[in-house]
Amino acid sequence: MYATCTFCHTPLGANEAIESFPVGRRLAFDAEKGRLWVVCGACKQWNLSPLDERWEAIESAEKLYRDTRLRASTDQVGLARVRDGTELIRVGRPLRPEFAAWRYGDRFSLRMRRYAVRSTIVGGGVAALTAFGWIAGMGFTVLPMNVVSHLNTRAATRRVIARFDDGQGPFTFTHWGARAGRIIEAVNDPLGWRLTMPGRRADVAVGKFGEKSDGDEPRITLTGADAIEVARRVLPHINRSGARRATVQGAVQLLEAAGDLDATFRSATRIRVDPYLGTLPAELRLALEMAAHEDLERRALEGELTALEASWKEAEEVAAIADSLTLPEWVSERIRRLGVG
Repeated sequence: MYATCTFCHTPLGANEAIESFPVGRRLAFDAEKGRLWVVCGACKQWNLSPLDERWEAIESAEKLYRDTRLRASTDQVGLARVRDGTELIRVGRPLRPEFAAWRYGDRFSLRMRRYAVRSTIVGGGVAALTAFGWIAGMGFTVLPMNVVSHLNTRAATRRVIARFDDGQGPFTFTHWGARAGRIIEAVNDPLGWRLTMPGRRADVAVGKFGEKSDGDEPRITLTGADAIEVARRVLPHINRSGARRATVQGAVQLLEAAGDLDATFRSATRIRVDPYLGTLPAELRLALEMAAHEDLERRALEGELTALEASWKEAEEVAAIADSLTLPEWVSERIRRLGVG
């Protein structure tokens, strides 16, 4: 049983309401399909639980949900809060847009709020320091902005956000390289598409700093499950500024119209102007992240549990979605005090 979020590695907390599954303060469950998720309080991602730990917990959650009066629900999705404060999200047979409002709306809204707060704090700090430098008359006016710019550039061009091992050693990818990635059409490939992205062969752990990436590194071409896995890891970083609910719903409509992961990714190959991951339309970028994450759960539910287990084991390597390492410590501390998220 895992105790930390597989996406941001934040502790998921504990509950006393479900004896067979004491992990998490907010649980989502679908009794008909046998799915149980722990919703991370920090990044709002839904962590799918292990197969052998679900059934008794789902039965307990269903009973608790029916017994509590503190409920709010639509026809297909409901929210209940039990006595110890644990929240239960009961999923029935929702249409995708309704399910997405619960599953993805909070996640991308939270990212947007955090991104706005960080920008405001950094901007205020820069303005204050710049004013101080101007008053002091010591040629200090450009230093604060240069410092912040240097920190952001250093993190984007040096910090590893994903790895891929081709059997001969690992390749590493940075935020800078990920934004320059492209989804290209591949008629002869089973998926119908491939992912190509600048990378560097280096044995550097995710979250650590390596050599500077200037975008001129050799492009690594990924296919099949490798392409999906790397896309799943880099897209949250590319989408770190989040989105409004209307944009999320637009992404859901794109995903629904495409029908599956491969068709969603193939739609990105038809973008002719600035067809890079970092410059794709926001709705399409969000749809790609949703599709990649849902594919992981699909494979786990079909019995390919090794992919999900690998994600749990590598949780400590997953960089925080808030990308806190791009900012000075005083900014992170200010965000914590404001209680965003």
